[in-house]
Amino acid sequence: MSTRNRRGVALLAALWLVVAIAAVAAQFAIEARERRNVGILAAERGIQRAAAMGALAMTQAKLEYAMRVAPASANAARLSSSDPWLGIDSTYSGTVYVDSAPVAVTARDLGEQLNINQLTETDLQSFFTFLLRDFSKATQLSQAIMDWRDADSLPRPSGAERDDYIKAGLLALPTNASFRDVEELQNVMGMTPEIYATIAPFLTTRGNGQVNINTAPIPVLRALPGMTDAIVAAIIQYRSGGRRIDNVAQVIDVGATRGGGRGGAGVTTLQGRLTTTTNNVEFTFEARVGPQAPPSKLTVVMQRAGNQGTLVSYKQWQ
Repeated sequence: MSTRNRRGVALLAALWLVVAIAAVAAQFAIEARERRNVGILAAERGIQRAAAMGALAMTQAKLEYAMRVAPASANAARLSSSDPWLGIDSTYSGTVYVDSAPVAVTARDLGEQLNINQLTETDLQSFFTFLLRDFSKATQLSQAIMDWRDADSLPRPSGAERDDYIKAGLLALPTNASFRDVEELQNVMGMTPEIYATIAPFLTTRGNGQVNINTAPIPVLRALPGMTDAIVAAIIQYRSGGRRIDNVAQVIDVGATRGGGRGGAGVTTLQGRLTTTTNNVEFTFEARVGPQAPPSKLTVVMQRAGNQGTLVSYKQWQ
């Protein structure tokens, strides 16, 4: 082999070596960038979760402080003694800062909603009839919801079980268990987007099922067993006059007087479903500190535990 050929081979080998080194370096750079992004993502997620937990601790401390400290004015004292968490939706919703990290806080009195997993077929019938003004559709939806929840596979006359969903070509099948979230109602046979949009604001899957008569909307009140038009009218009269109801008997007695009787066992059942205070609150804490990680969202249900304490009964990250 001539000297010129040997030099050509050496140059070609050198070029291939340079290309190989460049390729390896590029691969290392890509992997380093990916690891850096993963590291940033994990760091941001950790900071966001810590911020959300910090906001939870701050909110819990405020709730307990509200139960311990007496208000300044006599009128405020009367209202606060009956409900120290008065106006919790507006008072505790907003943005809080945890070590300069913003956390969006949303508070909701669960006494303003109905727990879909605790409603009977009769409750559901009353609820849907009031909102939809269609007794037949209310019956169909009520029984379909009960069939979705119950453990057996026997459909009610107007309901639907697994075989009915399969015949209809529906992908989601009844779970034969409680609803995990209100959104799951969209899979129930007979539910339409329009109906769901109408009913969803009044429903939840959390809380103890007690309804706060000082804050609950009329569709929620009308779904309760033993509730009459006269009692609803009495509740609305108190609230529209700017007065708070201090005890359930106030409106039941007024309603009984207007309605011509107390209603016996139905009223007793109703009294057990009602409260005049905010006892269960759903909080959502949403934190985002950087462009890499999606927001960290913490949903918590907080309830009263005695006169000055609180208890977190539900916690879920999203």
